[in-house]
Amino acid sequence: MKSLALVILMAGLLLACSNKTAPFNNTPNFIASLQIQANDGIRVSTELDAAFNDVDSILADAKSVCGSTLSLFVDSVDSILASTITYNGNTCNALYSRAGTISILSRQGSSWTTPGDSVTVNFANYLVTRLADTKRFRLNGTFIYRNVSGGTLAGLTTGGTSPVVHTIAGVNVNITYDDSTLSRWQFGRQRSYTNSSGLVISTIGLDSAGTIGQVADWGGNRFGNSVVLVPVTPLTISQSCGWQLTGGQATMTNPAGTTTLIFGLDSTGKATGCPVNGNHYYYNLSWTGESENPYSAILSY
Repeated sequence: MKSLALVILMAGLLLACSNKTAPFNNTPNFIASLQIQANDGIRVSTELDAAFNDVDSILADAKSVCGSTLSLFVDSVDSILASTITYNGNTCNALYSRAGTISILSRQGSSWTTPGDSVTVNFANYLVTRLADTKRFRLNGTFIYRNVSGGTLAGLTTGGTSPVVHTIAGVNVNITYDDSTLSRWQFGRQRSYTNSSGLVISTIGLDSAGTIGQVADWGGNRFGNSVVLVPVTPLTISQSCGWQLTGGQATMTNPAGTTTLIFGLDSTGKATGCPVNGNHYYYNLSWTGESENPYSAILSY
């Protein structure tokens, strides 16, 4: 995966010199494009996490997840069990609508709770729309989801394995942004689950792209440039805060510079607990690089 990541990074460097309009021509365009790149990266990251939360539920024998139906298929010839989630409605918090399918493929007779066991997860036209502003993206691709530690999430409250550790590996995953730009992404993530008034999920990066290590996500932004996302401190999702991204810090690096993102803030930029119902968390965006002065802002997510 490392060599492929380097190819992706170098391809992005070449695209940065293409005829497509670069986002670093002048200050107004630069600021708008910088915020779009950050928002795209955060949306892809958080909605991928939300999708794998649904996968966790199905692997724990849930009969369905919000806004979907579940079907099962057994291939007796190849001994494959397929559980397919077909999305046709809103998320549990009614903030997003989803369409498309996620299929979970496993070997009959295998056990997801065994250390090292894995399943294949296929996303087919998985479309996520934010209802507040109709912003959307589409995801198509295949991931290997591995239970590194073994154990169950339910066992976190009953003396079982803790933490439970899962990894997500995805190669050549297609993401289509809401302006119809198609990009290709790679993912190498580790999710560690603990219990603290509900599940807490901490995500770190496992791979490298060129000289950059601990990479979680890397691929193309909508401006034709490469972008590499590295969790500097674990990105934390809390069940007790409505499964929101509650903290952590990450960098997003492209050929022009590096954006630092700090999550779990209030509107003044201070770390905060769970937002009041209906309100958003905020993140601090801070950019340094070539061609433009340093820039920072506090934005909602």
